[in-house]
Amino acid sequence: MFVPRPTPPVSGRPLWRPAEAQVSSLSVALLLTVFLLDALTSNRLVFGILFAAPIALSGLAGKPSTTRLMIFLALVANGLAGVVNGLEGGWSAYDIANRFLSLLSALLVGFLTLRFREASTRAALLDAEEYRAGHERALRELTQAVSGPYDQAAFLDRAAQALLEYGGATSVVLSAVSKAVLRAPYSRAQTDRYDDPNLPVPGQRLPTPYLARPAGSGLVWALQGGDTLLARLPRPGDDDILMLMNSAQVGVSEVEHAVSVLRPLLERTRLLEELQDNHARLERHNGVIRELVYAFSHDLRTPLMANAMSMRNALKGAYGPLPEDYLNTLRNGLDANAALLELAEKLLLVAKYEAGEPSPDPTVLDLRELALGTVAQMEGLARERGVTLEAHLEESARVLGQRGELRRAIQNVLENAVKFSPPGGTVRLSLGSVDGQAELQVSDEGPGLSAGAERQMYQRFRGRGPVGELNTPSGPGNSGLGRSGLGGTGLGLYLTQQVMAAHSGEVQYSRTQGARTVFSLRLPLLESA
Repeated sequence: MFVPRPTPPVSGRPLWRPAEAQVSSLSVALLLTVFLLDALTSNRLVFGILFAAPIALSGLAGKPSTTRLMIFLALVANGLAGVVNGLEGGWSAYDIANRFLSLLSALLVGFLTLRFREASTRAALLDAEEYRAGHERALRELTQAVSGPYDQAAFLDRAAQALLEYGGATSVVLSAVSKAVLRAPYSRAQTDRYDDPNLPVPGQRLPTPYLARPAGSGLVWALQGGDTLLARLPRPGDDDILMLMNSAQVGVSEVEHAVSVLRPLLERTRLLEELQDNHARLERHNGVIRELVYAFSHDLRTPLMANAMSMRNALKGAYGPLPEDYLNTLRNGLDANAALLELAEKLLLVAKYEAGEPSPDPTVLDLRELALGTVAQMEGLARERGVTLEAHLEESARVLGQRGELRRAIQNVLENAVKFSPPGGTVRLSLGSVDGQAELQVSDEGPGLSAGAERQMYQRFRGRGPVGELNTPSGPGNSGLGRSGLGGTGLGLYLTQQVMAAHSGEVQYSRTQGARTVFSLRLPLLESA
């Protein structure tokens, strides 16, 4: 609990002091009075000893220079009174000794007064420093108590308890208020020895004095003779939070500091709730999109496969002899059908990675065998494009992963190489190891990419295009779904990067001095895993 001290001093002055002008005037008046008494009476009455009184009085207010001035004036007045007495009654050794003692007492009192002022100032400064340190410590504890990823209800619960301990109050209520009626969120805290059944509750209407801040007051104002402190904590776009603190042991200024600390934290809590709501809405929105993609991809496969079966049967003569033009149309339709099935498979894979779904347990795979199988599947497309496939895969490389996903990554890179190789060009595959990783390189003689295009080619619905360009569904290289089966979807390189990242690998693009484009697929070797 934060126990307040008196108001800290200003500029090193004591905590309490009478008005400087009043004390200075009183000191001067007392000095003149003592001077008159001493000058008008005999030396033997020793009134000079009273010159120490105005010096001591001047120490209650004013600056040290005022006290020094009063010491000087007292000494001068004392000596002058002694001269007056001596001219009237003469000087004896006894009188001179008394006068000397009175001067000495004035000097001694002046010295002690100055030292007392210094000690008092130091004590006041230490007291003020202790007060500030305690206050700052209490504010830090208050901040720590309410800091965290809390919703507003939890925040108000912690804030009410923290304010109760900070202010040494008997009870604290924090509640939203709308049209003079308390609303949720609502929280209250009370000391163990205090249970007030009259504390306001949600649904209760508050009197006007509890709602209207008096003119000229700050963040916090007092009611009922200072027994109840109130404050409003605004919430952007919502009802304010009203604070009621009863029987606090701190003043209004201390509670204002606490409210100043709580206000930005309350606004942050409100912002956090909005972010959480937006995140939840976004998750629901993404979930709907994923479900649509799943449904579309799954439902698309069945009619496409049935359609492909019918066209194959027709090509085999199941429906009798057909004209050559019609047969060519069926062959084109089969190619387009295959491309659509490929697209459905890619969409399913994209939805899986976007949703962060875990893959089945990986198995040990021979990357050489997987690459050779993919090359065999691509031979037909390469011949149609007039491209030669050369596979230099002498070494085996054992890796851990999903066969279908890795095959998809290799196929995507090969399709790109065949697609952008000029007729008569060569696509080369090589397999090696670099720093404990298996490296499968696919190089072709197609055009490279500019630096700007290279940074975007792994994005969804982007891809490899001519130098300085990127493919999009309607961009270069995406002219449609034809016999080559290479109509661009802008998902190939994106999926390749996702697959490699899921297998703790990477895909890299480079351009050789021999004007060849190289894509490197790197995966951890099983021996080094």
